[in-house]
Amino acid sequence: MLMEPDPMPARDQARWRPFTGTMRPGWMCGRVRALREAEDDAQTVLAFLLTGLKTYAIDPAEVVWIIDLAPGEGERAWRVLRALAGRAPRGPPIRYLARCSDPEHHARLSAHALLKPFVAGGDLFLDREGQGMPSQSIRNPIVVLAHEGLSSQWQGLYAARTGELLEAWSDGDGAIDWRPARQRDGVMRLLSGYRESLDGATFTLPRGAMETLSALLRASGGRMLLRGSDHGAKDRAQIRMGALDPENRNMRGCDAHGTLRVNFEALARWHRANGASVLQSQRDDDGRVLHIALHDVAGGRLQECLPEVHGLPHPDDHLQLLQALHAFPAVSPSQCLAMLHAHGGDPRALMALSKHVLQNVAVIDGVALDQWRAMLAYCRDQHYPVFDGDGERDETPVLFASIARAMEAPSQRQDCGHGSEVDLPALPM
Repeated sequence: MLMEPDPMPARDQARWRPFTGTMRPGWMCGRVRALREAEDDAQTVLAFLLTGLKTYAIDPAEVVWIIDLAPGEGERAWRVLRALAGRAPRGPPIRYLARCSDPEHHARLSAHALLKPFVAGGDLFLDREGQGMPSQSIRNPIVVLAHEGLSSQWQGLYAARTGELLEAWSDGDGAIDWRPARQRDGVMRLLSGYRESLDGATFTLPRGAMETLSALLRASGGRMLLRGSDHGAKDRAQIRMGALDPENRNMRGCDAHGTLRVNFEALARWHRANGASVLQSQRDDDGRVLHIALHDVAGGRLQECLPEVHGLPHPDDHLQLLQALHAFPAVSPSQCLAMLHAHGGDPRALMALSKHVLQNVAVIDGVALDQWRAMLAYCRDQHYPVFDGDGERDETPVLFASIARAMEAPSQRQDCGHGSEVDLPALPM
């Protein structure tokens, strides 16, 4: 809780610094919540790539960079690179840069068995410096993925009180002091209108992310597509109701780790001031804001990719569909199989449906049994092992083994050939 500090000796003033929020470990920021989230990111890159080639904005002889500001455990990079390997047109080489926020994060990604082939092959680069910047010159427009990539960087915390803009300072031990904001120029101008219109409100500004995006814009010649999602507020009405206030527990102004929520209202104005097209959507006040911004040079035609990019589902749609699977009281094997196809063989969907699968596995036979074995193999291929901070085991392989054993248990299943080909699940499109 933000508390006013007691008066202190002058010698203790040196401990105080502007409050920048609490940072989660880098490997926790940007975790994929549903397979389809990463599929949509790959589809975004593909639409951008095809548009750039068609309009001659992309040079097919030069690298196209995908820059992930919060790669988490690396699952998004793994899924996007695999998807693009089978769909991207011949032409520009695609390179994926994962921003590692600290040495531990870099070490975790470097050690992951599924990422090592991409690193060795030169498709995946792990940004040891944490700047989100390729080491060589950028010659083509870039795609930036920022799922929790805004809240994973430092943010300022401010408040409007009787026409004055105040900034939160911290002593490093949890105490907060509100002081008049010293800086009024640069990105701080985005908050100038809040002094009157949001009097009494507390709000954030993603200054660290803005610094990163500004550097990427300069490096790419002002040509960039950003697709990100994060918890935050996209309009002033939400800010006025306390959506960005860390003390407002009803609005959850920060997450369980104390990470500040993102001021998308100010960020959208920052983009537009730099000539970008911006689209933002949110399913409910407590959900993530999907944030898409396209920057291009004067007369450029990269915006022609936007209808396809805007038409992709909101990330929370995929998450809600997965969560709904847990709520079904009874699901038949055929319905489970259909749902797994609809979710692209996401192991998370299999985990959610596992109770129904194991309860009904005895009645699965014939062609259905062949289809289930094929789906189980496909789900295995889609599995990306992750571990939490406490080293908890990934139970998905155990689930795979349990279902496989159950399918082989009945004696009548020794001969499962039925003279027909098995339809392998199609790659999600």
